[in-house]
Formats: sequence, C-alpha cells, structure tokens
Amino acid sequence: MEAVVWARCATPADAAVIAALDARLRATGEDVGFAVTTQVHPEGRRAIRAHLTKLEPMLLLWIGGPLDTVTLAEAREANVPVVVIDLDETALDGIVSRWFPSRSRAILSQLNAVYTRDQSCADAFVAAGAPAERTYAVGLLEDPPAVLPFIESDRRDLAEALRNRPVWLATQTEAADVTGLAAAQRHAARRSHRLLLVAVAARAEDGPALVSQFEAEGLHASLRSLTSGPEESMQVHVVDTPAELGLWLRLATVTFAGGTLTQRAAQDPFEAAALGSVLIHGPRTAPYTARYDRLARAGATLQVDGQVGLGRAVEALLAADRVAAMAMAGWDVTSRGAEATDRIVTLIRNRLDEAGL
Repeated sequence: MEAVVWARCATPADAAVIAALDARLRATGEDVGFAVTTQVHPEGRRAIRAHLTKLEPMLLLWIGGPLDTVTLAEAREANVPVVVIDLDETALDGIVSRWFPSRSRAILSQLNAVYTRDQSCADAFVAAGAPAERTYAVGLLEDPPAVLPFIESDRRDLAEALRNRPVWLATQTEAADVTGLAAAQRHAARRSHRLLLVAVAARAEDGPALVSQFEAEGLHASLRSLTSGPEESMQVHVVDTPAELGLWLRLATVTFAGGTLTQRAAQDPFEAAALGSVLIHGPRTAPYTARYDRLARAGATLQVDGQVGLGRAVEALLAADRVAAMAMAGWDVTSRGAEATDRIVTLIRNRLDEAGL
C-alpha cells in the first residue's frame, strides 16, 4: 500500500519542489504518494477532517505561507505528524494574536519539526512555542540543482593543455550573439592577452557556422568536435558537444548566461554556480528569475544591460580575489538549498521506517 503525504503548498513553485522530492524518493525505491494542494486548501473543521479521513496521510508537510491553527489542530486530533517548511516570520502572523498564548503555544509545541529560512525566524518560532530541539534554520526548500556531469580525466587533460589560460564561457550561443561576444572578447583580452572565450553552441549543428562568424570578426576560432582542445593561437573555441557543458563550466572562471540579453529562455544559473563559475547575465532571467535573484542578493552575479557592458564585466572579473569571493557566495547559495531538501527526504524516509511502510 502506498504511503501518502499531504503537501500543503503556499505557491505553485512549492508544488514543483514536491515533484522533485517525489522523484528522488521513488528513485531510491520508496513507495510514497504526494497529495498536493496549492493556494486553495480545505477550510473549516468539517472540510479539513474529511480531507484527512480521505487521504489518511502519514505526514502533513506544510510548505510556506501563514499557519492555519484549525488545520494544525485537526491534524493533531487525527494523529498526523506535521512538519512545517520554508517559513519566514510572517507565518506566525495571526496565530498568536487570535489565540490565547497558552493555546497557540500548545499548537506549536506539537509540531514534529520546523524548518525555517533563517535563524531569526527559527528564534521567533521557538519564542512562540515551537520545540527548540526540533526547530532548524536551513534556508529555502527547493529542487537542488543537478550538478552537470563531466569526466575528470578530460578536465585534467584540458587544464594541462590550457596551461593556466584564463577562460570565460558563453552558454547557448547563437548567430545573433557572435558580434557582441567577439567585441567582449577583444575588450577583455586587452587586460589578459591569453584570454580564451569558449562559446557553447545553442544547437550543435550550428558549430561550424559559428566558427566562421567568429573568424569573420577577426578572431581565430576552433571547433571542439574537430580538435582535442584549443591551441594557444586560438582566441575562441566553439563547443558543439552539448554533453560537455559541465566540463567547460568546471574550467571557466566566468560564465555569461546565454539567453539573458534576448527573449529566449535563460541559462539555469545554478548549473554554473554549483561548479564554481561566476555568472554574468542580462536582465531577462525567466524562467529562473528566483534563482538569479538569490544569487544576486548574495553578491554572486554581475548583471549587464547590453552587449556593450559585457566586455567590461568580463574584464572586471579577471581579478582573482573578486571572482573567488563571488564563486564562494554562489556555491553557498546552491548548497544551502540542497541541505534543506536533503533533510526533508531523510525525514520522510525515517517516517516510512517508523511506520513500517
């Protein structure tokens, strides 16, 4: 019999994270079904009680949004453990003011675990009655970024062939991007004459045409599928092997996120940040706007408004001390999100073991 978890999500984005949790649990052989509600939830004691009776959940995951004392009380009456996740201090608005302090503390004290976005929020929950020993500040719950694969022997070989050349990367490169990228490469190379631009083709079949375009811009260019690696005389290396994006992100100090200066979909910034490459990006960050915003708040990205500023941005990030600090900030953002999600996966698996499911 499949175990059921009621995932009460504040937003559709939370529901997307639940889908990732589901996939991770099923990949390890766990038989769990998530009954997800978003924005519209059962209200009133009778509706909530009927919902719990129908689902018979082994766990209620409360993700984001303000707490509803009626739902929490009904879950307690039904002996359904409650874990609240991804909360900030606004989640407590109303729960203390509407209830007598003793009743609100009783409700909060019964929570099985509280995972908050930061320490100040965790302190607020404990002050309001949540159990201190089960309240944790872990950051946002989110789908952890999949670290793009690369072959370590290939990375070592290329690193040796590059002989410490500074490398910057442009993802999702199309024909319309070449003039701007070439101008940025020429500008930044004035500070570092050995600088190499690695342009990953948006479509592998466009690789030869991109090489021709860069050559027409006056830059010596080579094609990944025809060479073992860029020679010292090359200024641009066009990668027409999409599966190698992880390899080049690992080698590049700086990455320009393709699509962020145009209308097309932006590069997922966590793919670069998770591998230690600092992001330069334009203003068009959908569908990953929330991730770009988080990295920007941490000081892990540099935004440009057009191709004119791209060369100056690359030049600025050739400073080793600055780029190292930004790379560390980006890695911290991606790893904290993974920590929160990993904790929830472990918690659900432990609950399954306890229930003998």
